[in-house]
Amino acid sequence: MTTITMTLSSPDVVLKDGKGSLTASVTNGSTEAERVVLGAFPGQVTNPPSKTYATIPNPLRTIAAGATEQYVVNFDTAGASAGSYPVKLIAYSADDAPEDYADQAHVVTLTVPAAEKPKPPRPFPWLWVIIGGVVLLAVVGLILFFIFKDANVPDVKTKPQAEAVQIITRAGFTATTTQTESTEAEGTVVNQTPAGGEKVGRGSTVNLEIAVPVQATVPSVVGLRIENARTAFQAAQIQLDFRQGSTCQASPALSLQRCVVLEVIPQAGERVRVNTVVFVRTELRSSIVVDPGICVTSPRLCDTLTQ
Repeated sequence: MTTITMTLSSPDVVLKDGKGSLTASVTNGSTEAERVVLGAFPGQVTNPPSKTYATIPNPLRTIAAGATEQYVVNFDTAGASAGSYPVKLIAYSADDAPEDYADQAHVVTLTVPAAEKPKPPRPFPWLWVIIGGVVLLAVVGLILFFIFKDANVPDVKTKPQAEAVQIITRAGFTATTTQTESTEAEGTVVNQTPAGGEKVGRGSTVNLEIAVPVQATVPSVVGLRIENARTAFQAAQIQLDFRQGSTCQASPALSLQRCVVLEVIPQAGERVRVNTVVFVRTELRSSIVVDPGICVTSPRLCDTLTQ
């Protein structure tokens, strides 16, 4: 019998999820190479024999004289009940029976822990949920109180629109704007609702009236004498100028002709700024009302009367 010795990394193996392993170091103490087998056998004599639950990859190896080989022994006790299971590991010569090396056997104890009992579910913390809800409502209420608490509306009259909107917004209000004709500087605030200094809830809407230039309506003067057209333009605060092609700027005195407006640009009814210049085109026409029948029977006379 050759001299074969073995040491284990641990005599006990605590399995996790039914699995574990250890390392067996097998040394050939003879002066010649030896074929060595590492075998796993039941640790107790039972009928039928108990399981070893062991798997040893490449159990038969040739070990050189004085050399050591590392064997990995894997254990899998899936399906086994909780408890301890002894397993014998014997390193022996392949030319001999394992019983010849029984005195060199190492017993490894496999421990299968009992399955942990599932912990009962924790009761839902309704009390803390209620307390948290009450606290949250209190905080939200306090925030809303300060947000919507009454405050004085800033006075932004005469300020430019952009600056006024910024002031109103920073004070916690919502700003809206409308346009109103005014002689004040264009783009400035001429009025506000609510008025400056009035106390209202934060978040309320403040309407700002923004000044735009005063406008006038172009009067309908086509077909009128230029004198009447001038009067209408003066009443509307609109300037008058004559377009190219106008044949007159006033009706001749002591004449049967009159200066009549033929065209207005912009057209009648359009809105323009006060003192805007409006162009008119005029021509001289006869002041005599001619019967259309005369023009048929006496064309020359008609031409004379309408010139």
